[in-house]
Parts: sequence; C-alpha cells; structure tokens
Amino acid sequence: MTYKVLFVNPLKDYIDRLLESAPEGFEVKLMPLTGDVSEICREAEDADFLISGVDVPEEVFRSAKNVHFIQYMSSGYGQLPIDTLNELGVPVAQMKTHSISVAEHALTLLLTVMRRIPASAQLLRAGKWREDLDETSYSELYNKTVGIVGLGNIGRWIGKIVHHGFGANVVFYDNGEIPLTVSELIPARPVALEELMEVSDVVCLALPLNAESNKLIGRNKLALMKQNAVLVNVGRGEVVDQNALIDALREGRIAGAGLDVYDREPLDTVSELLSMEQVVCTPHMAGVGWENVQRRIETVWQNFDAVLHGDTPLGVVTTVKKGAACTAV
Repeated sequence: MTYKVLFVNPLKDYIDRLLESAPEGFEVKLMPLTGDVSEICREAEDADFLISGVDVPEEVFRSAKNVHFIQYMSSGYGQLPIDTLNELGVPVAQMKTHSISVAEHALTLLLTVMRRIPASAQLLRAGKWREDLDETSYSELYNKTVGIVGLGNIGRWIGKIVHHGFGANVVFYDNGEIPLTVSELIPARPVALEELMEVSDVVCLALPLNAESNKLIGRNKLALMKQNAVLVNVGRGEVVDQNALIDALREGRIAGAGLDVYDREPLDTVSELLSMEQVVCTPHMAGVGWENVQRRIETVWQNFDAVLHGDTPLGVVTTVKKGAACTAV
C-alpha cells in the first residue's frame, strides 16, 4: 500500500532531504502556498498524512477529511487552528527537536552580552586596542546565578549547560509540575518568580506563549532585577513587555539583554533595541542548525510509523476525539 503525504508550504531547507529519506510506501507531494489554495484543498482531500509548514490556511486542514495525522514542522503552534483540529479529531504534533540548538543559542547570547563582544569588536574595527576597555563592565558566568523561567526541554538543557559546563548556580520558575528528579539532575532549585528576578545574575526566558505567559515579564518584574543582571529571551517575544524592557535598558536599571524573539516580528529596523550597545539581537533563529533539520525529518517518518502501528506520535498537541484512533489502516 502507498500512503499519500501532502507537504503544504514546505521549507526549502527540508525538501531534498525529506524526499531522499522517504521510506518505501510513502509518496510525497509538495504544495507551496504560492499556488491556488483551492488546488491545495483538492490535493488534501485524499491525503493520508499532512506535513504542514507555517501559515497554512484553515480550509486546507478542513479539506483533509481522510488524513490520519498532521505533522507541524515548527515547535510553536500558536498559528494552528487548534479548536478546528480538535473538532475534526485529527492528531497534530509539533516538533520537539530544537531544544539543544535553542539552549546553545541562549548561552551564546548571554556570554556575548556578559563579555561585551560586539562593543569590543567595534573598538577593534575603529583601530583601538585595549586602552578604552572598562574591565569592570565585563563579567564571568562562573558561580553566578542563572534563573530559568520555563523548565521545559529547552530550559533543562540551558540549566545543564550553565551548571555543568560553567559552574553557575541554577534556580527556576515553572507553573507546571516539574519532577524532582529533573531538577536534581541539573541541579536546580525551584523558586517563586519574584525571587528568581531578584536573585538572578542572568534571567533566561524559555517558555511558550499562552494566556498566563503573555506579558509575564513586565515593568514590575523587571524592576526586581539586579542592576548588573542580564535578560535573555529565547522563548516568545510577547512574554516580555518590550517597551518596559527598552526603558529599563535605556535607564541602566539592568545591564543588558540577549534577544532572539520580539513582540512583533520581524523586528523593526528602527527599533531602539538595535542601537543599544548592551543588547544583542538575533532574528528568531535560535533553533536553526543542520542537525535540527535532520532531527525534524527523522521525527516526521518516526511519527508516521508510530501512527501506522497504533502508537502515540511524539509531540501531539491536539485532543483526539473519543473513539478516534491515532492509527492509519
């Protein structure tokens, strides 16, 4: 039997590798969003599996009446019409493969800010050596306290790297239930969010956007931070009140920030964040890396195989209707 796999709005970095790695029995059809949406909907009607890039219209999902499973190629699934997909009873999975890349990027951001790499590089380009260096404005990570807000997969990797690799102390805040064995492995100590903001030398945000996390870090929370502390955000931009953060940086109430996400993306080129010497910005690319591309492709086929064998795919974010099985026949 041959299963039809429809890949809607495929990312160019994935196409060749995905097609080359397709197991026997799967026929992949690529449908970019540049074409007629009605044509995509027609192709979706008899698809067995759907791979979704970003920005796929809801009518495509509604047309996929015979699909057994949908693999979303991103980790953040806020764009998906979850209510519709739950109503249709279709299991949909997010990608959970980027934790290492994002954690390493978070570390890169915090070290770049603490070691003032951009400012030092600018001095060198200006023909200056060490005469203008202020040694008191540079900092080590060793023995500092790193506060992680959101101890999911990414937060756990950050904790392990900074503790075991750099000798930092780790505290965390998470409103979910974190098994004691997880925090002990890092090791990390659970604290209230207010205490975390007060005691941390680095505050690292690694949590998804939802009703509870929206603007979680506002003026009041930022005011609790040490004056020499650094804020790193590799979660979602809307978790932080960006205007309040800019004010805190401009007024010198915190030492710096390393940001990969913003409340509006792409970040406006006239944003004050881009002109601040103590801020390092990257374009929402913390999860980028060829290893992550490979892991995502492997996850696609592993999840399809799980569905075919009646097992639970990795990263399911929908609630399958009672009586509906995650099994293709």
